Amino acid sequence: MDTARVIVPPLVTAYAIFVVMVVRAWRGPKESPPRRPAPREIAWTVVGGYLVFLLIVAVFHVELAGQRGALRSAAAGGAFLLASASVVYAVLLWKLRRWRDARPREPRPDDP
Repeated sequence: MDTARVIVPPLVTAYAIFVVMVVRAWRGPKESPPRRPAPREIAWTVVGGYLVFLLIVAVFHVELAGQRGALRSAAAGGAFLLASASVVYAVLLWKLRRWRDARPREPRPDDP
């Protein structure tokens, strides 16, 4: 009984989120032009994702499972992962821009 109380809510929640994502993607625009997100948007996404991660740990691990040290551990480990992933993302973005600027540009039909 206790196992079901700990396992079922996260599984049902994850499944519901997955179903909502699939339905929204299915109904969404079929083709949209790609756009570059502003650095502010990227920062808000990173911070928001970290806070949602901590909320998930607080609800499922601390409240439902009673693991009192889980939030402290998740905050430290999550901060490390956030910093590591942000550094890797920034380096790869920088490398991609250098690679894109260094490659020869193909002439377009409307060029003189």
